[in-house]
Amino acid sequence: MSQGSQDEFIEWDDERYSTHIDRFDEQHQRLFALLNDLHGAMEAGESDEKVGEILRKLEEYTEYHFGDEEEFMQDCGYAMDCSDCFFDHREMHGEFANKVTELREKHENGEYITMEVLMFARDWLDSHIAGLNQDQNYGEYFVDEVPEDYEYEPGTLKKEREQADPHGGTEEPVDDEVTLKSDIYEGESLSVPDRSMASWLSNVVDTHGSRTGALVNTEDGFETRSVEHVEQRAREVAAGLLDSGLEPGDRVGIRAEPRLEWHIADLACYLAGLIPVPVSQLYSEERVAHVIRDADPEILLTDQELPEQVAGSVETLPITEMPTGEREELPGFDADPDDIATIVYRIGTTEHPRGCAVTHRNLAAGIEMLASALPLSAGWTGTCFLPPAHMYQRVLTYYMWDQGAAAAYIDPNNLIEELNAIQPELLVGVPQVYEQLHEEIQDRQDESGGLKQALSSGVARSVGEAKNEGRGLSTHLSVKHAVANRTVFASLREQLGLANIEYALTGTEAIDTELLEFFRGFDVPLSEIYEATELSGLATLNEAGEYDADTAGAPLPGTEIALADDDEILVRGPNVIDQYWNDTAAWRETLRDGWYHTGDLGRFNDEGALEIRGPK
Repeated sequence: MSQGSQDEFIEWDDERYSTHIDRFDEQHQRLFALLNDLHGAMEAGESDEKVGEILRKLEEYTEYHFGDEEEFMQDCGYAMDCSDCFFDHREMHGEFANKVTELREKHENGEYITMEVLMFARDWLDSHIAGLNQDQNYGEYFVDEVPEDYEYEPGTLKKEREQADPHGGTEEPVDDEVTLKSDIYEGESLSVPDRSMASWLSNVVDTHGSRTGALVNTEDGFETRSVEHVEQRAREVAAGLLDSGLEPGDRVGIRAEPRLEWHIADLACYLAGLIPVPVSQLYSEERVAHVIRDADPEILLTDQELPEQVAGSVETLPITEMPTGEREELPGFDADPDDIATIVYRIGTTEHPRGCAVTHRNLAAGIEMLASALPLSAGWTGTCFLPPAHMYQRVLTYYMWDQGAAAAYIDPNNLIEELNAIQPELLVGVPQVYEQLHEEIQDRQDESGGLKQALSSGVARSVGEAKNEGRGLSTHLSVKHAVANRTVFASLREQLGLANIEYALTGTEAIDTELLEFFRGFDVPLSEIYEATELSGLATLNEAGEYDADTAGAPLPGTEIALADDDEILVRGPNVIDQYWNDTAAWRETLRDGWYHTGDLGRFNDEGALEIRGPK
């Protein structure tokens, strides 16, 4: 990076920065000029009003330029031919735009903007345009691949560009109305309590306080912890976090293996009015860094080391040594149901996912949806060995407590033995878990040998397939199933901890139809949930025996599902979040006309069950 006179904080250098596209070179120079203006105003001790004016201009122009650049990349073909580069580029834009917005908000709140933060903005621009060759990539593509007669006409793809264009764009905003191709399929009616998560927890204690809330594996086997114990520990930690200087609205990162302490930290945040931000142990190092930078937590409660690229950027505290205190009143009870309860980033493949701002109302809806569709009996046991950072396991754990069931914290590396020890009624799994169980069943069948192996071979799959196709079992198959169940299956279910299963659930991704059929024929009622983080982890349910195994079932209570004119699956309901954290523009594109656009294509079969065809 070239530094010129002392008056210029960042100096334009054609050789280093030019994309050879005049439109974007001019926009980059405008960004440089605004950054220099901001630096000069701060150095000269200009008024807060003057600094604020420059910050607002920088924020507006950043949004305009990034939108224009992304539209160009899509329009000229770069986004399709170099899709990975395009999405990486767009994610980097989001990071910088969020930082500029953060600068403006801090200034408006009376916080001092340090020169180090301004240097971050300067170094980011230098790295993005030149150091990482992000902008040079599309410049080279334009020169080498785009026909000479191509003309970019801005405004055909980007919505509402004129609102952010400081030069007065003339494009008309795109109509937000969504055209539906299908009927609207509705789940049963649902009443969602108007309360905060702190109030929900208080109600759980009043209803089920003396019941077992958790099973924790120790050297002496599984030990019980009552609901009252869990809530009291969460209260103590909530007081301790507030006593340490945190204030309601602050964000708290949680990065740990599935364990009771994870949920105590989570519940403590709700009680203290803090916003928990899960940082999954399944995230790549790059994603961990992105989440910490984007959510900017005040503290991280963890049992793991941070990647080098963010080590030292956030205060960490062992999750086993959380501070405790005593307070009569906790501010979490004053939270509005529509306040942000937690910020959750998807556990997927994108390195820079958006943070889903999940409200207290969203979580309350998820709990009620499950309780209505899959009522539990008080005293049952459910499993918790998937990452609680995922909305799917997290909401299901809340639902267990809400219904008076216990959450058993199982080591996924010792799954079979620990399932056998607790014999749960509710198994919360993902396709990989059922694949592991299926392999174990096959191995043990093979070991049984002789007549038992012959009697059971293929029976579960045949029975499940017949059920899936709506066929009654033939007399011959019915007899074989009864014999296999008596001589092999019942014993195997006991050995594998599946003897008491009332609900076996799978989510996060589609499960193989043959695997689902097998477990239904093995008399384990496997049901599939179609979900997304933006939907608080829930959308549809294919309950065992209700719909074909190759469908996602029907909408959960309170949820509406429809198809757009291009067959994209749309969802509406109290489980749909209100916003992305730090990315209002992206959410406007995702939620249109009240419908969440899932990005998946689907169709409804003759029974009204949703079939997922794949990503859009």
